[in-house]
Amino acid sequence: MKKLFIFFLTAFLLLHTNAMAQISAGIYQLSDGTFAAIGSDPDNKMFGEARISAGGDVDVEGTFGYNFVQKDEVNFYSGFHLGIDDQGNDNDIYLGIPLGVLVKPFPTTRNFGFLLEASPIFPTGERNNYFRAGLGLKYTFR
Repeated sequence: MKKLFIFFLTAFLLLHTNAMAQISAGIYQLSDGTFAAIGSDPDNKMFGEARISAGGDVDVEGTFGYNFVQKDEVNFYSGFHLGIDDQGNDNDIYLGIPLGVLVKPFPTTRNFGFLLEASPIFPTGERNNYFRAGLGLKYTFR
C-alpha cells in the first residue's frame, strides 16, 4: 500500500507540474526487472517520470533528470532515482544516479525513441550497492 501511495503521489506531482506539457510513456528492460513508466516531456531541460516494475517484485521509483545535451535526434541526461525495492521481506528505499541517452532515430517522428540507461543503485538496509543497466522504448504524446 505504501508503494502504491508513493507511485501515485509521484505521478500526480509530475503531471500536476507539467499540466500543459506533453506526457511520455515507456517500457524499459533493466538488469533488475522490467519497468513501465509515465512522465513529463523528455525533451525539456528538466523532466521526471514515475516507474513501476513488473514481475515478481513490485518496485516503485521516481526518476528526475536533467538533459545535458538536447538535440532533435538525441538527449543525454543524468539525475537521480528515488524508489522502494521489494526484495524479500524488507522494503528498502534506494537512491540511484542514472546516466542515459534517448535516441530518436526517425526524422519523420521525434516522438518515438530508444532509451539506454545505466545507474549505480545505493539501497538502505541489508542489500549491497549494485549496478543496473538496460534499454527501453519511449513515446511522447504531443
